[in-house]
Amino acid sequence: MKRILKLRGEFILLALISFIIAVIVTIFTFKFIYGNISSKSVSNYAKEQIFTTETALKNVNLNNPKAIQNAIQNDTSSQLFRLYIVTKKGTIIYSTTDEIKVLDLSKFKTNKTVVAPNTTYNKDFKVYGCNYLKNGCYLYFTYSGPGHSDSLPTIVAVILFIFLFFAFTQSRIAYISSIKKHVSKIAHGDLSCRIPLKYKNELRELAEDINNMGEKLEREESKRSEFLTNISHDLRTPLTTILGYIDMIKKEKYSSQDELLKYINIMDKKGIFLKSMLDDFFEYSKLSSKDVILEKEQLNLSELIRQAVFQETAVFEKDNLKLTVNLPETPLYIEGDAELIYRSVNNLISNAKKYSKENTEIIVSVFNENNLSKEFAVISVSNIPKDNLTQTDVSKFFDRLYKNNSSRNSEGSGLGLAITSDIAKLHGGFSYAKLENGMLTFNIVLKI
Repeated sequence: MKRILKLRGEFILLALISFIIAVIVTIFTFKFIYGNISSKSVSNYAKEQIFTTETALKNVNLNNPKAIQNAIQNDTSSQLFRLYIVTKKGTIIYSTTDEIKVLDLSKFKTNKTVVAPNTTYNKDFKVYGCNYLKNGCYLYFTYSGPGHSDSLPTIVAVILFIFLFFAFTQSRIAYISSIKKHVSKIAHGDLSCRIPLKYKNELRELAEDINNMGEKLEREESKRSEFLTNISHDLRTPLTTILGYIDMIKKEKYSSQDELLKYINIMDKKGIFLKSMLDDFFEYSKLSSKDVILEKEQLNLSELIRQAVFQETAVFEKDNLKLTVNLPETPLYIEGDAELIYRSVNNLISNAKKYSKENTEIIVSVFNENNLSKEFAVISVSNIPKDNLTQTDVSKFFDRLYKNNSSRNSEGSGLGLAITSDIAKLHGGFSYAKLENGMLTFNIVLKI
């Protein structure tokens, strides 16, 4: 929730600041400028309207209430005022309202209009005055109403608020547009494009995520290019050898039947190797796709590993290597695809055979371990490598087509460990390698 509120909170704060400034500016503007002008305009308005009413009444018999009423009713401007016709003694002989019964004329200055504000910024005004009519009679009038449009301050405040809010948020809107432009560049292939980091909210987090995505895509693009280059090289090498021997056979460039059989055996060996590489490429492509379907079943992992080791023991002995297996006393069961798991274990064993120091031991172990209240099955293959390895080399062993030196540039697709890693991920597990005291260990961790 905190992440969601960061940017939202900034916009709320900027809106509040904009509102406060708009209100303050509007109040002071109408108080010190518009209010004074409005006061004068109301005074002039009142004088103009009362002058019209006075003119109408001066032509009327003030002792005739009906005549007075007709004169006032015909004068529409007088309907905005409260009118009183008063004698010099203060007796009201006619009025448009019953609010006042007797007036003390000594309290008023004759022929003077008074305007008084009622609110803090002169929104409403009270107008009153007393003018002489004729025959010892006076006209007292009062008016209360707005000095200017009630909606004008609100309109000004709203416009000012909108202007200030957009001014304050413009930089963030522009940053969002900048992010959009950078994403478009990345989408069109400019993987080196990076978004400059600004602010400390979700926009920064979004920019960081996009930059990380760009870096990963750039690395993947580099790996893809390297992958295609290596595939081309690894396929061309055995194919070139096969084609070369075919050409020699066609041109009968051999001295005996034994030499011909030698050529054929070399071609057969290279053909088998080429098929093996193509199988690896196909397997890797299939496992990397999201639509791969696992044929899961209940597996006795201990028995599966025992069979894998048994089939390879004789081959290891031929290469002066010892292959041993450590299995738990109690059979360890998991749910998985037997063929794929067997393939992953066989890849580790073949890798150990190819890169182990001569006259050393390869140990294959199966055990279970608990991590964060979850139980896992671990398949471990350990050997003493014949090459001098670094921790950097070890961390890259599961990358596709990784070969650390000339030894690993020998025959092989370079995909065996990458396939093993993908098989582990498909089973909800993972794989890793470690180097301790000269012993290289590959582990496959699977959920039980």
